[in-house]
Amino acid sequence: MIRSTISKMVRSMITTIINPFDGLFSRYFVTLDPVLNSSYEMAQPITFAGDFEIEVEFSTTSTGSFGILVSDNDNVDNINVGVTGLMRLRFDNIIYEGTIIVSDGKLHKVNLTRNSGLVSLFVDGVSDINFSSSVNSTINTIGRWSNFYFDGVIANAKFTDKSGASDVVTTFKLDNSPAANNYTYSTEILDNNTFTDNANARQYLVATKGWIITDGGAA
Repeated sequence: MIRSTISKMVRSMITTIINPFDGLFSRYFVTLDPVLNSSYEMAQPITFAGDFEIEVEFSTTSTGSFGILVSDNDNVDNINVGVTGLMRLRFDNIIYEGTIIVSDGKLHKVNLTRNSGLVSLFVDGVSDINFSSSVNSTINTIGRWSNFYFDGVIANAKFTDKSGASDVVTTFKLDNSPAANNYTYSTEILDNNTFTDNANARQYLVATKGWIITDGGAA
């Protein structure tokens, strides 16, 4: 089951990034507002017991508070932008701080991987944090932990479980169409209480929200 929650009433600004080719292509992003407590929540957490990769694109200029990219409810595991604009990782309740500044308003990509016990965090392809750990890691929120919210854009969150014979991939685009300048969301629950089954919910997410879900279930 997948649940997308933008807490309380959220008015999301849409940011357009246009490529240099005469503006022929554009991409729309939702800007999360920490004042409005905007975030995303999964109805079912994603738990990694072996090798995995988490990939997230983001943009922020915010400092002075922890900007949570992805997290669990217990604050044991999360990826965040620290108060000084550096990448930070909390893994198994241990904090690791990187050296790369990412609060410059540019679009960045962070990858967190585990390969045979080696955990590595990359920023735009550059290695920033490395350590060894074999403990389970769980993620169930995007853009929030407790009262800490992300201030900026989060897009293309991709979670890949590499522990089995084949990769299990779950991807969330986290964007919207340019149909309106402002979007107002109430709390929106997409689960079996709303839909007849998971396949029905998935069809809604793909057709209406533009999500891509490939985890072995119906798309």
